[in-house]
Amino acid sequence: MPGYREVQAIVLRVQEHREADRRITLLTPEGRVLARAPGARKAKSRLGSILQPAAMVQATLYELGRTPTITGVSPIEAFRPLQEDLLRLSAAQVLLEICDVTVGEEDAVRPFLTLAKALRRLSEAADAGAAWIAGEMELLTAYGWGLQLSRCVSCGGELEPPLRYPVDLGGFVCRRCAREGGVGASPEAALALQAAARGEAPGSAAKEARALLHLTWQAHLESPLRSVAFAESVFGES
Repeated sequence: MPGYREVQAIVLRVQEHREADRRITLLTPEGRVLARAPGARKAKSRLGSILQPAAMVQATLYELGRTPTITGVSPIEAFRPLQEDLLRLSAAQVLLEICDVTVGEEDAVRPFLTLAKALRRLSEAADAGAAWIAGEMELLTAYGWGLQLSRCVSCGGELEPPLRYPVDLGGFVCRRCAREGGVGASPEAALALQAAARGEAPGSAAKEARALLHLTWQAHLESPLRSVAFAESVFGES
């Protein structure tokens, strides 16, 4: 039945649509919503200026047919530093894509709150790389795929190198459990993930730690995250 409803949302993706409109993908506590923003491509459009990727907004949706129309919007939190720093913006795009391709039209309270927390941290933290890794780890937990990093996920023993990382087990296995397979991983990568989980700098193995996280997402989503390559090119070896 057609009608209006108010939603709190985070903008995940913005696409051009027709001559003057945009399609906006929103993450709400109730799930993901694809909506139309009429006139958002016009230079003086208030909808267009507010509905930017990573912005948290209060939106009014008019629901008629399959695609609701955004009839009004007000900003809640713009996370402005993300828009002004390419390093932070590229990492934010990865977090947004994760929620875009993972969340369907179902209850999404935990992913919504987790993404908001991750974007806030990414916009405020001194170490954008640590905030990026922590955000991905928290989203894995929010979707029920949290990692076990302190012990071997196979035998529960100490993580004695050489280590391996079987993506389907959600953590590292020690040298005694190498039969579990997976990719080789350095002890420094395990320490980097542990440090990021505590809110600390991941150190010199940050890039390897991110690669392991992205393998984990690829295993769960059955395809690689498209935004990762650009983000890694921006971060370089850091």
